[in-house]
Amino acid sequence: MSRMPARQRHWSRALLLTLALSLLGASCGGEPAGGPVLDPARATPGTIAWRGGDWFLLGVNYPWHRYGNDFGANAWGSFGVGQPETAAAVAADFARLRESGVRVVRWFVFADGRAGIAFDGAGLPTGLDEEVLPDLDAALALAEEHGLSLNLVLLDFPFMRAARIEDGVQLGGHAGVINTTAGQRALIANVFEPLFRRYAGHPALLSWEVMNEPEWALSDGGDVDEEIDQPSTLANFRDFVRRVADAVHQSSGGYVTVGSASMKWVRNWVGLGLDYYQVHYYDWMRGKKAHNLYATRADKLGLDRPVVVGEFPAAASKTADLTQYLDTWHANGYAGAWAWSARSEDEAGAPDPAALGAWAAARGPIVAPPAPPAR
Repeated sequence: MSRMPARQRHWSRALLLTLALSLLGASCGGEPAGGPVLDPARATPGTIAWRGGDWFLLGVNYPWHRYGNDFGANAWGSFGVGQPETAAAVAADFARLRESGVRVVRWFVFADGRAGIAFDGAGLPTGLDEEVLPDLDAALALAEEHGLSLNLVLLDFPFMRAARIEDGVQLGGHAGVINTTAGQRALIANVFEPLFRRYAGHPALLSWEVMNEPEWALSDGGDVDEEIDQPSTLANFRDFVRRVADAVHQSSGGYVTVGSASMKWVRNWVGLGLDYYQVHYYDWMRGKKAHNLYATRADKLGLDRPVVVGEFPAAASKTADLTQYLDTWHANGYAGAWAWSARSEDEAGAPDPAALGAWAAARGPIVAPPAPPAR
């Protein structure tokens, strides 16, 4: 979830770098190395090509049942989706979401690295723990059963926060993985690529998301979170995004995106082979022209792929109610909108199922891709 930055640092440098990247993106076009490309010339404006049609992807952020523990285990125990109690709770949530018209669910996988990834003594990723695949198998099976598509968020920006130990479990502390070529390559080869290959072509998998809101971990092109003492440079993180995008396309032929914290920074990710862009919006952005997505049409962002509003407050917003938000995102040419959040664990609240359902019904087939093909 986006936060109001505690300090207004790096913004002048970020603006210059964003302008430079705008020129870069305009010149290189961002074609991925292999894999499908969302063809803006073919797709209807404000839609994403998916399952044989062009759709406005109506969705929600799940975004977790238990943060960082839905996939994999740690010293606290195993609480993932493969466990019967968790699976039953997720199934009930998914049934409710589908009934309310939701089609896409955004779900965090490894979060801050507290579970699921095995590391060696030097802090390099060596593989997956034994619970990850059963948990992901269960999650995708539940999504398929309920006619939902998942955008799976591989990492959250607290992955790069300074390490903190709680009851024998390390939270964060993995900046060295992102900030070195060896770390990036180990993470992709030993953790990500096995997932991309295993779930290639899965009918319930829409896309992989490299990281949620990486701009809070960038020394330039963003604003550094106060708990991150080893931020990445934008150039380094762009290398990481490109490597992940290439791995997705080469290993699975699937879609890949990044969850940008604000429209101010979304052009950081142009030219890296992403299949669609994603940008977030919250009330604190409303009075800031550089961040105010609510007052900006998608075609004014200057992007070369469709763009989804990946987070916005589901309720308790001073900007708009849920229906007004969805009307605005759709009218302004965005290709989908995913409210934060289904489980209502913070001040943003939960989406009104009746409002979601009415909006979906009024838009007819544009928000309802056909059911996944039988396997």
